[in-house]
Amino acid sequence: MLNENIHIRLSYNFSDRTMTKNSHYVFIVALMVLLVAGAGFAGCTGTTPQTATPTVTVTTAQPVSTPVVTVVPTTATPTGPPQTLLVATTTSLYDTGLLDYLQPMFENQTNTKLKITSQGTGKAIELAKRGDADILLVHDPASEMQFMENGTGLNRRSFADNYFVIVGPASDPAGIKGMTPEDAFKKILTEGKKGTAGVAFISRGDGSGTQSAEKRIWANAKYNYAKDIQNSGKWYVEAGKGMGETLQMASEKGAYTLTDEGTYLAYKGKLKLDPIVSTGDSLLNVYSVMSVYNAKQPVEKIKAANDFVNFLIAPNTQAAIAAYGKDKYNKSLFTPMSAGVPKGIPTGIAVDYTTPAVATKPLIVFNAGSLTNSFTKLAVVYAKAHPDTDVQIYSGASSAMIDKITKNGEKADILASADGVLIGKQMFPKSADYYVKFAKNSMVLMYTNKSAYANETTQDNWYKILERDGVRLVTSDPNTDPGGYRAYQTVKLSERYYGLNNIFSTIIGSHSKITSSAADGAFVIDVTNPAPDGKGLIIAVTGPKPIDMLKAGNADYYLGYMNTAVENKVSYIALPAEMDLSDPAMADKYSTVKIKRTLGTGTTIEAGIPIEYGITVPTVAVNPSAGIEWIKLLLGSDGQSILTGNGLPPIVPPLGVGNVPASLMPPVVKS
Repeated sequence: MLNENIHIRLSYNFSDRTMTKNSHYVFIVALMVLLVAGAGFAGCTGTTPQTATPTVTVTTAQPVSTPVVTVVPTTATPTGPPQTLLVATTTSLYDTGLLDYLQPMFENQTNTKLKITSQGTGKAIELAKRGDADILLVHDPASEMQFMENGTGLNRRSFADNYFVIVGPASDPAGIKGMTPEDAFKKILTEGKKGTAGVAFISRGDGSGTQSAEKRIWANAKYNYAKDIQNSGKWYVEAGKGMGETLQMASEKGAYTLTDEGTYLAYKGKLKLDPIVSTGDSLLNVYSVMSVYNAKQPVEKIKAANDFVNFLIAPNTQAAIAAYGKDKYNKSLFTPMSAGVPKGIPTGIAVDYTTPAVATKPLIVFNAGSLTNSFTKLAVVYAKAHPDTDVQIYSGASSAMIDKITKNGEKADILASADGVLIGKQMFPKSADYYVKFAKNSMVLMYTNKSAYANETTQDNWYKILERDGVRLVTSDPNTDPGGYRAYQTVKLSERYYGLNNIFSTIIGSHSKITSSAADGAFVIDVTNPAPDGKGLIIAVTGPKPIDMLKAGNADYYLGYMNTAVENKVSYIALPAEMDLSDPAMADKYSTVKIKRTLGTGTTIEAGIPIEYGITVPTVAVNPSAGIEWIKLLLGSDGQSILTGNGLPPIVPPLGVGNVPASLMPPVVKS
C-alpha cells in the first residue's frame, strides 16, 4: 500500500556512484514516504497506486540536503484491446539493440504495443514537441530540461548511463592517448589544422545527444563551436548521420570520432577504430525518459506513457539493463541508474530514478532565485493537494525569467519576481495584467569566518573594511537580477547615512567601470558595462552563485538578501533601514538612487524602491487555474508560515496591482 510519495529534484553534482556531496553544485532532495507494496514490475502482483503525490522538479542553485529514499515503482496491466504508444528515441538505443531487448518485456506485461522511431536526440525532441510521440527517450540532459521547462514533458526519469569514448586509428596520429577529453579535442584541432597526416574528426552533425556532448567538450576547451570548429577546415567533417553510420565513416577514413561506448561495442567487430580517450567527467552519457504532454494527449495516453516510465526504473528492468551485453561483449553496454548516480552530472541537471510516475499535467513555476527554498517547500504542500500535478520549479534572475516568457515564448503558469515592479514594467499589458505584492526583504552584508577581517566588521565600519586592499566583494548580476542592482543602490545610499561622498567610488568605481552621476536631484548608477576587476569586485553572471563563492572562500563579503543569509546560515551585518531598502516609509529616500541597466537591446532605469516581491499568472499560462491555486496557497497560512521561516516577512494584507482576479480578493487588496 502506498501512503505518500513526494520527491523534489534539484540541480546537483555527485562525486561518485554512492552520491557523495560536491560543494560546487546543488544536491538532489527527496521528500517521500516508502512505498510498501507487493513487489516490482515484471512477474509481480503490483497495483496502480491509489494515493500518491507527484514529482516536484526544482531547477535551482540553493543547496538543500535530505536523505534519498528508494521507491519501487508499480503499474497496472490494462485490459481490453492493446493500445499503441509512440516512442521517439535516440539512435544509440536502437543501434545497441537495447530497445529491441526491452520492448517485448514491456509489451507482454502491459497489453501495449510500442511503435519506436529512432533518430538524433534533437529530431526526437522536435517530434515530441509536435505531439507526434507519447514518450521521449533521449540522452541530452540540457535539451531535456528545456523540453520540460517548455511544459511539454512530465515525469522525467533517468534510467541508465554509459560513457562517451573518443575513438580513432590505433596509430593515434594526433597523439591524444592519456589526455583529458578537452585536451584531446584541442590537440586534434591543432594537428588537423596543421594538416598532420591522418588527423581528421567525424562529427555526428545531426543535432543528436552525441553532438551536444561534443559541443560541450569544445566549450569546456574554451572554443566557440560555430566560430572555431564548424567549417574550420577539411579536418572536420559533419556526417549528418546516426551513430552507427558515423562510426563506419570514421573507420573508412581513419578518423577520430566521439561515440557512446554501447554503440561502439555493438559495432566494434566491423570497425578499424580503437578507444583512445575513455575517461573524464565530460564523457558521462545519461539516458532519460519522460511522458509527453500537450493538448493532443488524452489522460489515458499519458497514464500509459507513465507505465513505460515506471517499467524502465522498475527493479527487474534495471537488472535486465545491467545484464544486457555481458554475454556478447563480456561487459554491460549500459549501467542501470539504480547502481547509483555517477560522477559528472552537469550543473542544473536533475536526476530521479526512484519516484513512480503518476502525474498527468504540469505546473510550471518561474521564480526569482531568492524564492527557491520557500517555493520548494510550498510545492510539497501543493503536491499533496494535487496528486495529478508534476510541479516544476525553474529559478533564476527575475528579469531573465520574465524574458523567458516575454521574449522566448515560454508558457509558465506562475511568474514570481524579487521586484514586483518588473512585472508591470516588462510584462504589462501583453504578458500579464496584474501582480500581487506578497513578501518583503532587506539587503545585508554576508560573510564567513574565512572572510578577511571578519572579526572586525560591524554595522559602523563595514564600508571601511570593503575599502581595504585585497578584500573581495561579490554581487549578483545588476543587469538581470534585482538583488544585483539593489546592492549598488545600497552602497550609494550609505553615503548619505554616514555623511561621506566617496564610499561608492572607493568600493565600486575603483574596481569596475560602474559609474555614479548626479541628475535632477538624484544619482544614476550606470551598470550597463560593469567590467569588474574580479579582485576587489566580483559580479557572478555565470558559474557559481555569490553565496556559493562566499561559502567556498572565493569572496570575502556578499551584499545580498537577508533571506539568503538565513537560509544558508551564514553571518551577516544588518544594515540601517536608510540603506537596506526594507522600509516602505523611506520610499522617497530610496527613489533618489537609480540604476541604469540593460534591457533587451536597450537600457532602462530602475528607481530605488522598497523590496517587495510580486507574483502573477502570465496570460500565456497553459494551466492558469493551477496558477491561481498556487497563489492562494502562497497567501494562505501555509505559505505565510513558509515565507516567515525563510526570512521573507509576508506583506499583510497582500497588495494587488492591476486587474487582480476576484478569486484572490480577499485576502488581496488593491494598492
